[in-house]
Amino acid sequence: MFEWNKNVQGMIEYVEENLTKSITLEMIAAALNYSPFYCTRQFHKYANISLRNYIRLRKVSAAVLDLRDTKERVTDIAIKYGFSSLEAFTHAFVKAFGLTPSMYRKMPKPLPLLIKRNIYNPYYLGLGEFKDNKQELQEVQVSIQVLPEHRFIGIRHIDVDNYFNFWALQENVSEYDCNAVCGLLESIKSFNGQIGGWFNTNGKKGYLYGIEVPVDYNGDVPQGMESTLIPESLYVVFHYQPYAYDKIDTSVHEKLRQKMISWSPVEHGYEYNDAVNPTYHRHAPENYGQAICRPIKMKN
Repeated sequence: MFEWNKNVQGMIEYVEENLTKSITLEMIAAALNYSPFYCTRQFHKYANISLRNYIRLRKVSAAVLDLRDTKERVTDIAIKYGFSSLEAFTHAFVKAFGLTPSMYRKMPKPLPLLIKRNIYNPYYLGLGEFKDNKQELQEVQVSIQVLPEHRFIGIRHIDVDNYFNFWALQENVSEYDCNAVCGLLESIKSFNGQIGGWFNTNGKKGYLYGIEVPVDYNGDVPQGMESTLIPESLYVVFHYQPYAYDKIDTSVHEKLRQKMISWSPVEHGYEYNDAVNPTYHRHAPENYGQAICRPIKMKN
């Protein structure tokens, strides 16, 4: 069951590990011990994109971040990602995004990056965590922090209160599905990467997804997204250290939730301030870990 989800995910992981190298179909097929033809057919079936295009678009999408965040020469970036020449890199870049690498570097704007696909996700497939997992959960760290004034760029939907319902609604009301939204957000430099969260409007709870950017952000806002000023506020942050996503993600989230339920703001001289600022859910298991950041204020 889900054998080819795992195999296609293996191809995706191979591509990620070799983005700065030459990648051929024969190499990937050999790594999985299947024929090139079968690998190509199954990849397209499960990833909904050809393997050749996936490799090309992942390489130019990674190059976008280097163009945005470094001072490396365009030629060096082209070589880094295995393009045979600057001309070949420019052709692939224009084909993907409609402008040259040099034009983008001079005037960065949101681009529809192809983010790494996740075909074999045990949680989305209903498999849950590994039954034989013996990993002991660590303690949740609690701290009071000041989140500076910033802008939220992203999407909000009222009357949904979780990640899955949010994306189900998004795909019904917009041409931008999860992959498209995440690709656009990835191309904008942000404080903490992509975040989910909750907000309250006129007594109704909603879910949001987006990024935090500086107050003075003056770049383009992708169509269908908002740019909202979020005032400086005190937050209580419930943070779990980096961990193996495929083994204990659900357990970590539940531990965070239970810690938040048991933590009494009144006992520490605070009260929750949900009506003003959003609650953010940061989720980068392998690098940052997972955290719930909930707004508070001094108790009157």
